[in-house]
Amino acid sequence: MNLSRKMKLIINDLKPYNPERIILFGSAGRGEADEYSDIDLVVIKETKKRFIKRLAEVVTYIRPSLCPVDIFVYTKGEFEEMKKNLNPFIEQVLKNGKVIYEKS
Repeated sequence: MNLSRKMKLIINDLKPYNPERIILFGSAGRGEADEYSDIDLVVIKETKKRFIKRLAEVVTYIRPSLCPVDIFVYTKGEFEEMKKNLNPFIEQVLKNGKVIYEKS
């Protein structure tokens, strides 16, 4: 299955989670992914849950047989604060990533 098809399935899987935005980063975001690459995502979602609880919850939406997926879930405020503070991880996500879903 090609990356484009995988991304469509992942986006459809995550829509019930109600994300505001999904950003693809890592090798797939840079356009360097191969058939063995995992999918790295940042999901922006308003929630009051603690970070580790968000991760435990969001993975239940992804079908496990699709491909390996690493997901980080941040609130909009957390993401903006990290961006403002020049967080190296967020800088890389913004530099090499691409928005693949945005709630309309």
